[in-house]
Amino acid sequence: MIKKGYILLLLVFILTMFIMVATDLERLYNSFGRQYFENNGFFETGSRNLVTAIYLDYRLIDSIFEAGILLIAVAGIIWISKHDLSEKNVEFMIDRFKTPDLFITFSRIVYPLMLLFGFYVIINGHVSPGGGFQGGAIVATGILILYYINSDRETNIKQIVTIEKLVYFLIILVASLSLFTKGVPFTNFIPISRGTEIQSLYLIVLNVLIGFKVALGLWTIFTAFLREGR
Repeated sequence: MIKKGYILLLLVFILTMFIMVATDLERLYNSFGRQYFENNGFFETGSRNLVTAIYLDYRLIDSIFEAGILLIAVAGIIWISKHDLSEKNVEFMIDRFKTPDLFITFSRIVYPLMLLFGFYVIINGHVSPGGGFQGGAIVATGILILYYINSDRETNIKQIVTIEKLVYFLIILVASLSLFTKGVPFTNFIPISRGTEIQSLYLIVLNVLIGFKVALGLWTIFTAFLREGR
C-alpha cells in the first residue's frame, strides 16, 4: 500500500512538472527562428526544404556529428558481433529454401523500385521531403532485400566499413570548403551571390554523400545482425 502511495506521488510530481514545463514553453520559445528560416532559408541556402537547409547549412556541424555517431555505432556492433571481418560467404539466418517463392518473386520486383525511390529521395532532398539520411535508409532496406533473393551473396564487411569511413571524410572535406570561400567552416561553400540554383549543387552533393554513408552503415549493421542470427 505504501509502495503504491509513493508511485502515485511520483506520477503526480511528474505530471506537475510536465504541466509547468509545457506552460513555460510559450514564454521560453517564440516564433523568431521559424520566421527567420521562412523568410531567408531558401535565399541563403538554395533549399526549398527548410529541414535540409538547417541540417546541411545552418547546423551542418550537428549533422556531421550525427553521421559520426552512426559510424561509431557500426564499429560497436561489429565489435560486439565478434566475427572475423575477413569472413565471407556467411550462412545468413535467411534461409531461401524456407522463404516462399512468391516472396522471392515479389522481392525481385520491389528491389529496383526501392533503390530508385531511395535515390530520388536523396537527390531531391533539397526541394521536397527527404534527404541523405532518409534516402540512405531506404537504399539500405533495398539492399537488405537482396538477401532474400540470393542468400549466398558475398558481403565483405571490412571493405564496406572502409568505404564508409572514406565517405565520412569526404563529407567533412566538402563541409570544410566554406572555410576558404566564406571564412567559416561547416556551411554552404558556394557564395549567396551565385544564386540559389548554383547553391543547390552543394546540397545535392552533400545529400548524396550522406545517403551513401547511411546506406553503407545500415547495410553493415543489418549484415552483422543477420550473422548473429545464424
